[in-house]
Amino acid sequence: MTKAKDFVDAALKEGEINAEVKKLSALPIGVYESVRLEAAKRLHMRVSMLDTLVGVERDKIAKPETDFLPHWKVEPWPDPVDGAALLDELRQLFNRYAVTPKHADVLLALWALHTWVFDSFDITPYLVISSPTRRCGKSLVLTILQWVCCRAKKNDSMSKAAIYRSVEVERPTLVLDEVGWVGDLKDERQGILCGGFERNGFVEVCEGESANITVRRYSTYCPKAFGLIGKLTATLMDRSIEIAMQRKTKLDKVERLGRRDNADYARLRQRCLRWANDSHEALAAIKPKAPDGLNDRALDIWEPLLAIAERVGGHWPKLATEAAIALSGDDGSAAEEISVELLRGIEAEFNRSGSAALTTKTLIAALCADEEQPWATWNKGKPISDRQVARLLRPFAILSNTVHQNETGVPQAKGYRRAWFEDAFERYLPRANDLRQFDGSQAYKRTSGDEMGISSDFCVRTESEMYGCENREKPANDGHLYACTDRNPLPDDEASNGGNGADEFPPVCVHCGAPATADSPVQLCAVDGEEYLLHRGCQADWLDLSIPPLLRRTSPEEN
Repeated sequence: MTKAKDFVDAALKEGEINAEVKKLSALPIGVYESVRLEAAKRLHMRVSMLDTLVGVERDKIAKPETDFLPHWKVEPWPDPVDGAALLDELRQLFNRYAVTPKHADVLLALWALHTWVFDSFDITPYLVISSPTRRCGKSLVLTILQWVCCRAKKNDSMSKAAIYRSVEVERPTLVLDEVGWVGDLKDERQGILCGGFERNGFVEVCEGESANITVRRYSTYCPKAFGLIGKLTATLMDRSIEIAMQRKTKLDKVERLGRRDNADYARLRQRCLRWANDSHEALAAIKPKAPDGLNDRALDIWEPLLAIAERVGGHWPKLATEAAIALSGDDGSAAEEISVELLRGIEAEFNRSGSAALTTKTLIAALCADEEQPWATWNKGKPISDRQVARLLRPFAILSNTVHQNETGVPQAKGYRRAWFEDAFERYLPRANDLRQFDGSQAYKRTSGDEMGISSDFCVRTESEMYGCENREKPANDGHLYACTDRNPLPDDEASNGGNGADEFPPVCVHCGAPATADSPVQLCAVDGEEYLLHRGCQADWLDLSIPPLLRRTSPEEN
């Protein structure tokens, strides 16, 4: 009798647990995250086990049952929808309630429609609604997006787990307002958001405990709109199209926006769904023409929007192209990484001063003198520090070192030489080739590797500064000089006649015998007083071969 009672009690307990798990699995992801600890304690089980049971139960739920927000339940419009007219109506909606920059209404209409077909593309552009201060209309625009985008939900914050679980199960449009937390580089959510702009964005997490641990992969690919004061991190901004909002003036007349869903929003959602159902296959096959003035990343993030514009036709291809160039073109309107902005300021000061070297103190003073740049208030309202300059230049492999009075005109101090920046200037500050001359006994000119007869500068370093900086990694030998010039120098006899000859051959690397190319230039290196032309990748091997084995830092076997 006792065994039978125990069996019944156990069965009842299991039934109660199953019923509780079903209730928990029906909760929105964010709500479940807030109650899971308490629920696990109430059911006398580990949190990881409860997560596993709830995950299994969620997998059983049919897709319509995950439409837990009322405006997610959408029936397609019964008749075919004119895409151009639909975009016109979306554009008018934003202009009716919001004061936005020029071309922003075009972008908002295209972006809202793209959320209904983002699975047709490999990339979904992020949307950033930014402002310099409060009350500029960011939340208003995001509210409209919440009601017209596909399965959109507007949140002020989401945990790491909530983001990837929500994206995997619900395939939503995330509308994240007041996202100051997104700007924290140490926040683990950065990686999830950065990877989720492309179809191949995933996170892998361990679930369960001990022998029951399993690895589960979650997709992070879905449309995301951010609203914040200031800027996102450089990586996220590079994946986004920005709309910089400003406060409206007395001359700006717009209607007040109600915050609730309504019949107009519902009709727009129905028409968007019908157009999406009729256009999925056609959109996947469209390869829009790349507008002039967009870099590779800008073209990637605009490609879905340009494809939609081409699909609907009419005046929209022209509107979309104009908006892409205006908002993401290379004319400076697109957001630049702050480190590249610093490079631009440093180049301007070298050009203005004509010096071969600048002390760090002099350079910072010059940077802070430009009131339009952020450097005067970069350090929490104070001027940028030497350490902050060094940190921003570190990705370019540029480090400070001692510069002498005969180079700068001031007593010996830490600073930078222009020669160390030339490679970064050429790579990150595109411009027409120009003739640069500056003073200093260390400055020389050689014909550049493009053989156009245009001189560029290189710096021969003395023995005391052969590595450019005490902190730089040295070659494998300690007793040999190692000095590099600018790219693709030509021999002196070619430099003297301008290097213009059509029959002249490009410089050749003495180590591998291959000629210099645009992708693989050679550099002039000094070893024991002799100069050699070497590819950058060949320098370490050449230096190592030129040293007797007994003098090398490592043995031949270790090499």
